[in-house]
Amino acid sequence: MICFDFDGVISDSLLMWGGVLHNTAARFGIDLPDDVRPFQRLRPLTFETLGKALGVDPAAFSDAMAAEAASKAGVPPLVEGMRGVLDNLAGQEPLVIVSSSRRAVIERFLGEHALSHVFSDVIGSDVYSSKVDVLRALLPAGARIMVGDAASDMEAARAVGIRAVGVLWGWQDADMLSDAHQLVQTPADLLAALATSAGLAAHSH
Repeated sequence: MICFDFDGVISDSLLMWGGVLHNTAARFGIDLPDDVRPFQRLRPLTFETLGKALGVDPAAFSDAMAAEAASKAGVPPLVEGMRGVLDNLAGQEPLVIVSSSRRAVIERFLGEHALSHVFSDVIGSDVYSSKVDVLRALLPAGARIMVGDAASDMEAARAVGIRAVGVLWGWQDADMLSDAHQLVQTPADLLAALATSAGLAAHSH
């Protein structure tokens, strides 16, 4: 089983969430500069952590972020190249999303991009307390790789003894991914890494 983070790995959502953040912060009386990079150093990378960093109630801020995102008319684009990765992996080994986003947000994205069939489960932050807990619960089902773009993804994988693969096109830079067993620059590199790590065959399309 391969576990994927969602935002920044599959969903090219940083721009969307940046807008959601500014609107939500304004509702809490916080005026954020346009050039702020609030997600870059968060550990763990959750909206609760962000709310705490901004000095507001973490749970209320996370709920407000989710509500603001749900009000958006469209969904973010798919990270370029990830459809090929997912198409290659689909059916070869179970794929699961483990994300700090809410399940409904993720499922809406997957539906819009015709990817719902690819994943055997979608586990959002509304149904788990921490990624460590989720990954540990998935171990009996064969979880052995976590693909993410944040320090907390790498730390969670290490904590339960599975392979941590960090992607460099996501929300956090390489210096935040020091716990990764492997870093990949592009989705094509990711597919090659997963095929090698899990003994899968990479097919050309």
